[in-house]
Amino acid sequence: MKLIALSLLLSSQVAVAANWQLDNEKSSLYFVSVKNDVVAETHQFNQLSGSWDGKTVSITVPVMSMQTNIPIRNERIWQYVLQAEQYANIKVSVPLSDDSVAALSVNNSTVLDLPLTITIAKEQAMINSKVRITKLSDNTLQASSESPLMLNTNSFNLTAGVAKLQELAGLKRIDPLVPVSFNVRFSPQ
Repeated sequence: MKLIALSLLLSSQVAVAANWQLDNEKSSLYFVSVKNDVVAETHQFNQLSGSWDGKTVSITVPVMSMQTNIPIRNERIWQYVLQAEQYANIKVSVPLSDDSVAALSVNNSTVLDLPLTITIAKEQAMINSKVRITKLSDNTLQASSESPLMLNTNSFNLTAGVAKLQELAGLKRIDPLVPVSFNVRFSPQ
């Protein structure tokens, strides 16, 4: 019996110590834009990549994977707001020690307050977030926003780009606060 318990403990520790990779097919990143104070639209990024080394989660979001379902709007956001030609990726870094998830058993979760360092078009800001981490299996961890993150475009010096987008679209206002939600899955490699 002690041998079985020791084997289980060692196998779970090895899984935690492994380099975990984000599974793009089972991950999502959505944001909401609000125009003219009353029209809210949901958009998404279709490609995510990332890893967790037991200390830090690093996620890369290709700017060109953003999809608003309106091609001209995609192009304008890429060009004027996110400056895709100069800055191809959005980067997210989160400190997360393996100790904080090692005790999780399958189908259980924990909610952690984590500082997310986000880099958009060379500007960096930190946003604190409540993140639910669930151990779906011995080989799958899922992290999701417990509530939407409120990303302020002004914090990333995107004001001029948003103003240009507003002008081109003939809008009275585009709200600088952007609710963002995510659900990402990781498996050891």
